[in-house]
Amino acid sequence: MLPIKIEITSFGRVEREYREVISFYESRISSMARIKYRINFRGALADGTILLDEHGKMLDSEEFYRLIMNYTASGKIIRFAVGPPEGFSEEQKKGKYLISLSMLTMRHELAYLVLLEQIYRALLRFKGTTYHR
Repeated sequence: MLPIKIEITSFGRVEREYREVISFYESRISSMARIKYRINFRGALADGTILLDEHGKMLDSEEFYRLIMNYTASGKIIRFAVGPPEGFSEEQKKGKYLISLSMLTMRHELAYLVLLEQIYRALLRFKGTTYHR
């Protein structure tokens, strides 16, 4: 298995009601990939970071899987960022690839959780394990 390197940055805090399920996915993902989590981040994002944004490109699970595999095949770290509750500024979006997880507006903690679930799903598929739908 190729070393999959992922970095997830969240600009918001994770509220108590989300922590248990988020911890579940973080631990599962950590067993399959080199992953770094940065929560309640305040700073500049690295070049090439993929922003989760309501105006970003909608990906289905297959396209998301291919996105992760393309980064992995090139040896790049795949970096995702979940914005603060008010969203990313236009300056932060400039020159970044934007993806959307849903047409619905959702709390940043929920977006973070959905992102984790999709990463977990992609890693299991890469590993050859089935994940029930």
